[in-house]
Amino acid sequence: MDQKVIGSEASKFEYIEVDESSQSTDNAHVSVDGAPSNYTEEAIHVEKRLSRYCRKVDVRILIYAIVLCVLNQSDRGSIGVAKVVGLESDLGMVKNDFNIATTLFTVGYLSLEVFSNFVLKRVGASKLLPTLGVLWGCVCALQGIIRTKAQLFVMRVLLGMSECGFTAGILLIVSFFYPKSKLTTRVGFFYLSAPLSNVFSGPLASALSHIHHPTIKRWQWVFILEGVLTIVVSVFGFFILQDHPEKCSFLSDDDKKFIVSYKKKEGSLGGSQRLSFSDTKRALFDWQLWVMTFATFATCAASSSVSVFAPELINELGFTPAQSQAMSALPSVFGAIAILLAGQTVRVCGSHWLAGVLALSVALLGSVLMAATLNIPVRIIGLCLVGAGGFSGLGILPGWNITANSQNVAHSAVASAATVFMGSASGFVSSNIFLNQDAPRFIIGHSVNIGLLFLGIAACIVTRLSMGRRNRLLQAQEMRPVAEFSGSPDDLDCSRAFRYVL
Repeated sequence: MDQKVIGSEASKFEYIEVDESSQSTDNAHVSVDGAPSNYTEEAIHVEKRLSRYCRKVDVRILIYAIVLCVLNQSDRGSIGVAKVVGLESDLGMVKNDFNIATTLFTVGYLSLEVFSNFVLKRVGASKLLPTLGVLWGCVCALQGIIRTKAQLFVMRVLLGMSECGFTAGILLIVSFFYPKSKLTTRVGFFYLSAPLSNVFSGPLASALSHIHHPTIKRWQWVFILEGVLTIVVSVFGFFILQDHPEKCSFLSDDDKKFIVSYKKKEGSLGGSQRLSFSDTKRALFDWQLWVMTFATFATCAASSSVSVFAPELINELGFTPAQSQAMSALPSVFGAIAILLAGQTVRVCGSHWLAGVLALSVALLGSVLMAATLNIPVRIIGLCLVGAGGFSGLGILPGWNITANSQNVAHSAVASAATVFMGSASGFVSSNIFLNQDAPRFIIGHSVNIGLLFLGIAACIVTRLSMGRRNRLLQAQEMRPVAEFSGSPDDLDCSRAFRYVL
């Protein structure tokens, strides 16, 4: 990524972080007219060292985090798979019981989400996150032995509570390890787990539908196998995950000093910084943060529709359950490709906010197509567009939320928690807008998604205007004498260098 400086006067500078991960000069500085400035030997050395550092963290932490998140998404979405292979009929579920079950997961998830990052900061990611993985793996597997819908309701609440804090915790430690110029791409890779879990779960359910066991039903196999796999993988996290760069066991002392110094210069700090109550309060009451995370709410509502209801939507088009499960992977394949191209999308658009508007617009078009007709080929295209736009938004907007709000550890903690909170809160919407009695058109569900995506686009535009104004104010404040600033030297370095990433 690089930072483009736009404007003809110093007082009018605005900072835009652009993903250039496909190029060798990720942090190349670009002048006003777009021509690359000359690198000094020192700058080239720093860039090469940063690339080596990031590759080391990618291999040792990020890949494992992505694998664990694939299992996380698969476990929470397994109820959609189980529904198609007999869950409702075996448990005597009628009318909107399934929607109640999916909603109760969100209730459990949000019940403790607000406090999760503060607990993680105190306990440490290397202990808390693997523990959460073991817990939700156990709960997921235990869903395979339930006998009534009341038991399912209880297990869904417990599953939400046990998963609470995992996604926000991963996002927080990623913000500790990576500089802003590398963060959006990594967060996008992390959210790649969502469509990947759907790609794997569809064919898996199709295969399980052919299993005939005298006592264990097909939907029970879905929960049991996915839960056991999660438990096994989570145990390795106790030996892989690290709290923050300053305490990282696989980084050399030189690497630790380098990344801490680099993050100070860009206006952000690592995980060893003290969590200030005043900074936390200021971040929580920042209206701009909540407006920009509403765009995440909208894109998560669209992608959740694909995750949970794609098999049902396809089934209602006249396909068999096995065919529906296999075909449900199709929109997620488009979503996975869109996430992989999210960084390129930001680079082409020149900013995160415009790339977010584009992603939400694609999902909006797909929702309109699905609401407008029952033509099967058109609706399949619409579902793929919702998958591509919704998941592309996941590859752009959460990373923007965290990158743009990284002036201190409190803002990073609140931004990551707020991002996950708003994304999870969308589950209240997506779980209750696709009702059985609305099949096969599901006009209410698609109409609600259309409205949310419109509002998400508006949120991106409002955030862009607000950040531009704030950056001009920050530029003016930077001209103040150092003597007027009260605080530690580290806070001084970061506050004077910080700019909102557009």
